[in-house]
Amino acid sequence: MYLITNRALCKEKSFIDVLSEAGKCKVKNIIIREKDLNDDELIKLYMDIKYNFKCKKIKSNLIINSNIYVFKSVNGDGVHLPFKLFKQLLSNKYQFDNKKIIGISTHSIDEIKYIEKIRKYKKIKIDYITLSHIYETDCKKNLRPKGLEILKEAKKITNIKIIALGGITPKNINETLKYCDDVAVMSQIMKSNNVTSMINLYLRND
Repeated sequence: MYLITNRALCKEKSFIDVLSEAGKCKVKNIIIREKDLNDDELIKLYMDIKYNFKCKKIKSNLIINSNIYVFKSVNGDGVHLPFKLFKQLLSNKYQFDNKKIIGISTHSIDEIKYIEKIRKYKKIKIDYITLSHIYETDCKKNLRPKGLEILKEAKKITNIKIIALGGITPKNINETLKYCDDVAVMSQIMKSNNVTSMINLYLRND
């Protein structure tokens, strides 16, 4: 499971406590997506999380969303890139570090075909792509979900790890995982007053 953060959704628990619980429940990849923070604030947040995880011996990967400067400044475990930013970095001849986790957001089959072509041509190691949004979600109100068919189609054209995103719940995770490699979750976990119980609901149905 991938957890995408949004500290604005946290209720009674503190943001770092939510991430710690997720890490203890063996959520292996946490994508830090706090777009309202400036570089210095995001660096501080990352270091606070890293210190907390080190003290508690949590080994989850901390992946920085979008911010290349912060990713490099903190020597992050990985970086998650919107598709347009990935293309921009390519045009600027950015040197991707194949020792780091690299993930890319996608929303169409054409985008996946482009990534597949580029990674073979330029020999870029891409660890995963997120594909969204699969089901209806409050994050994408009034936008029609893409459904499971896009996952099925994506599997035909790439062997990159496909992460389904958007409206994934304990009720639909089993069906979803028939057509992808893993799932990403935000609201269900970030809003939960009992993070461990919520994650266990997902894992029991995994």
